[in-house]
Amino acid sequence: MSNPSLVVECPRCGLMTARFVDMCRNCGYKLWPSSVMASAAFKAWRAVDPEHRSEVSRFDMDYPVHMDDVIDFEARAHQLGIHLSPPSNWPFVICFGLLFLGLAAIPLASTTRIVLAVIGGLIFLWGVVGWVVVDDSKMFPTDGPGPEVHH
Repeated sequence: MSNPSLVVECPRCGLMTARFVDMCRNCGYKLWPSSVMASAAFKAWRAVDPEHRSEVSRFDMDYPVHMDDVIDFEARAHQLGIHLSPPSNWPFVICFGLLFLGLAAIPLASTTRIVLAVIGGLIFLWGVVGWVVVDDSKMFPTDGPGPEVHH
């Protein structure tokens, strides 16, 4: 139980195989009398040092390696000189308005088509104004109430 190794050498073929599986993965040699015994041995082995062995499966041949997989895409894009627009929900509002405008194109009663077109147009315009005016003012705030200087 004090042996930290996760692999053993198969007595028949000599290849390294997982220590707590009941048969060799290469030649099928029976390493444990049953999978129940192999599982019980694995649980006892893991209980000896639960801090380091808690993330290991009985089928593993190596201890898991923890890597920092977090990538800051904004910083990486800035390094590469790529402009990323800020995240926005306004495109979904615009598409919702276009849905109603598309429904207005279906040959229905003229009153229904006009109502759908008006609703779709209002939602579409609301999305465009929100995306262009609201998001732009958040992204590029004005510094002061002074007059604009054009160069």
